Amino acid sequence: MQKLLYAYWSGDVPRDVTRDRFLSEMAPRLHDSGVERLQFNICDLGDLSGALEHLQLATMSPKPDGIVTFWVSSAWRREPAQRLLTAAFARIAGFAVVESAVLPNSLHPPRANERTHGFSQVSFLHLPPRLTTEEWRDRWLNRHSSVAIETQSNFCYTQNVVAYPLTPDAPPWRGVVEESFPPEALRNLRIFYDAENDEARFQRNFDAMMGSCAAFIDADGIDVLATSEYRLTAQPQPRL
Repeated sequence: MQKLLYAYWSGDVPRDVTRDRFLSEMAPRLHDSGVERLQFNICDLGDLSGALEHLQLATMSPKPDGIVTFWVSSAWRREPAQRLLTAAFARIAGFAVVESAVLPNSLHPPRANERTHGFSQVSFLHLPPRLTTEEWRDRWLNRHSSVAIETQSNFCYTQNVVAYPLTPDAPPWRGVVEESFPPEALRNLRIFYDAENDEARFQRNFDAMMGSCAAFIDADGIDVLATSEYRLTAQPQPRL
């Protein structure tokens, strides 16, 4: 089985319309095309004024409006699903990825066809010109993983290493991170760093995270989205 990840841009379509159409119309069609473990993320959190500054990071404009991920027996069999996504969105950028579920979501397990608790931070990573691919992967996958789950309030942390692009105009992202956080962490930096009432712990966690990120991410080498996450089964329930 292979995991495929598609960033998408909705164009002028309102995000609530994009969300409702995907959940009610696109999800069943994608399942009929043979995909498994379908997930839909969308930037539909409304006004992000007051949200944490790093959630606004971008190297490209416009940023994607979300991601669609699923598993297929082989990327060679992706065409039916990819055609559906191409028709549904103004633009897509697809990748075959290798997933590492560093921190599975056992605290707030996703419920089928419902919005997952909190919010999902999706980060697209570039390869800094100062590092080789091997150095970059080592710093991210081997050294940073423990820091990411020990210094933050995330209850899910998934690394996706890009194996190869699936669409001709795909951005040169080398990795995609999916992290789930409690809703309060969207605007409270101390909750984000798992230190709401402990200033010393906050400073330690913040410094450790910033130092670890700087080792493999340049300031102009990351795009970040704050999204809602949906895990979808083959028979989505109607939205009320």
